[in-house]
Amino acid sequence: MLQIPRWSAFAHPPQHLAVEFARAYSANECINCVSSLSSIPDPFLEIRCTTVLGDHTAYTLCAGYEGDEWRAKKLAAHIFAWLPQVALDQTRRDTFDTGNWHERVELAAAHIYRTKKTLSRGEIGEILLHIACVQQFNTLPVLCKLVLKTSHNDTVKGFDAVHVVYTGDQIEFWLGESKFYKNPTAAINDALNSIRNHLLPTFLDTEKAMIYGHIPADFPKADEIRKFFHRNTSSDELIKRSVVPVLICYESKSVASSKKLTAEYSEALTKEIATLHNEFISKGLDIKITIQLIFIPMHLKTVLISHFDKMLEAFA
Repeated sequence: MLQIPRWSAFAHPPQHLAVEFARAYSANECINCVSSLSSIPDPFLEIRCTTVLGDHTAYTLCAGYEGDEWRAKKLAAHIFAWLPQVALDQTRRDTFDTGNWHERVELAAAHIYRTKKTLSRGEIGEILLHIACVQQFNTLPVLCKLVLKTSHNDTVKGFDAVHVVYTGDQIEFWLGESKFYKNPTAAINDALNSIRNHLLPTFLDTEKAMIYGHIPADFPKADEIRKFFHRNTSSDELIKRSVVPVLICYESKSVASSKKLTAEYSEALTKEIATLHNEFISKGLDIKITIQLIFIPMHLKTVLISHFDKMLEAFA
């Protein structure tokens, strides 16, 4: 049975400085937006509605509207601003400055994909999951999987996010799944299947071994974290301490039929999300782990990808 996770009590407030690498599409314009990577971008997505079914709560994050249009370009810029956070290793993030910014952003972009277009662009979902976990739930990333991509077209399998939350002396692991789809039902079905597969003992053995070798030595409570990913520790112990944040980014009828943030839009979106939330719960009754469901409704997936790809092209 799906369970509602404890709200994070970890005091890790983000330092909200404006780090917008891609407010425009050219590299020359991007340089004016560079800031220190010791901070993270200001929040962009807002919680638009919350749905509760039994003991399970889902949160919906919204990009909003501007000039009677859904803010696809600004959401793409916000996602791009997070690239160095999710696609550079710790050393490169810590040494990022105005002297090497182009090289480092180029490297981060290369970890995503260097072709002009792709129909799926699942990395957008992974980055949105990272953003939601850090900014809404105050998680601390242990490992960003995009850093592990060794070639432009690599896909890195396994959990899409490996984060932790510290609550007093306790460690809670956030092992995430993201789906960036047009169809929300397809996204829900694939997310649930991914969770089922990722909880299999054979998969967990492989995933634990990979994560174990990438936990930074100076990470808070690194030794204790490693203990849970050690091959001699039962995966049951990891599961008992874990939350699976599931992010569903999909094309929304409510978003498409609106031009402004109005009471009518909020009501329609809440009804839409309640239906999807119920669908997720009813299809996932067999899953025995705590799940935190996050929805991000969008207008047209192709438009968001197009804006994001144009920003990548500046560094290709």
